[in-house]
Amino acid sequence: MSALATAPSKTPRHAFTVEEVMALQAQGFFRDNKRIALHEGDIVERMPDGDKHIKGVIRIMRVLARLLGDSDVFACQSTLRFSRRNAPSPDFYVLIGGEPEGDVAPERVALVIEVADTSLAEDLSDTAERYVRAGVAEYWVVDVIGRAIFIHRDPQDGRYPPPVRLEAGEAAICRAMPQIAFSVDDLGI
Repeated sequence: MSALATAPSKTPRHAFTVEEVMALQAQGFFRDNKRIALHEGDIVERMPDGDKHIKGVIRIMRVLARLLGDSDVFACQSTLRFSRRNAPSPDFYVLIGGEPEGDVAPERVALVIEVADTSLAEDLSDTAERYVRAGVAEYWVVDVIGRAIFIHRDPQDGRYPPPVRLEAGEAAICRAMPQIAFSVDDLGI
């Protein structure tokens, strides 16, 4: 048998850039208001949000607006551009030092929050791995079904240690911005 016949086949992969994705969007490539994100060059379609997810997002948005006021920048379901090929759309991110312009250095990201209803397993594994690779120091997952907050922080050797699970009544406190502190009770979930 020839070496060609036994070599594993690899389909060429195109790593998309933010500019290419924006051009595709402008051309109407992503129809039906599909939400997408760019993860390390891959275009990923985000699932539609369920009712519990939507309520969790609204409640966290109210809490962050109250805690941060106009002095700090947080974004809700908005693109967080780390590089030309890595621009996820977390449910929330909080920045240090003003509004984003172009690529955001990971040191400027005080906190990323994802709200999980049906996506808990993915948010605790694959999504956490993407954020730690991007250099995010603190990442929370708010579990609206299990009424808990999972805290990922202090990455070591390119990985977060196992997350700390906070139950009802236990406040999550952001290390970079301690004014960001809330529990699932504060969210009414």
